[in-house]
Amino acid sequence: MTKHLLLCLLFLQSLSACGSSSGNPLASQDQLYGRWIQESSNGVPLNTSDRYLTLTFMEDGTFELVVVTGRLSGNPITETLKGTYFVSGSQLTTLFADGASNSVGVSFDGGRMTFKDAAGNTTTYLR
Repeated sequence: MTKHLLLCLLFLQSLSACGSSSGNPLASQDQLYGRWIQESSNGVPLNTSDRYLTLTFMEDGTFELVVVTGRLSGNPITETLKGTYFVSGSQLTTLFADGASNSVGVSFDGGRMTFKDAAGNTTTYLR
């Protein structure tokens, strides 16, 4: 349960980026579809050789978050969270299988997707 809660918090933080003012707002939900690899959180590069996070949005309104940690120790641990999502304007709302939900701003700039939460935290993903 604690691991699940930590993953939810990690996802909520990673769903915190509405990009810079140069990013384009979400024009359609189609821009979300596919697999995204987390690049940075609040400007700090992520997905080091010890931690790796991917986020996949499916056309049926579901998503999957996969976090792999402990790769340097040779004993990687993979955690997967699933849920549903919907988009309204430039706002992305996710609902996890356990009932937790989160809303963030989302924008796109080329092959980058950025989330921004209400506190101003940002997370950037690459396609």
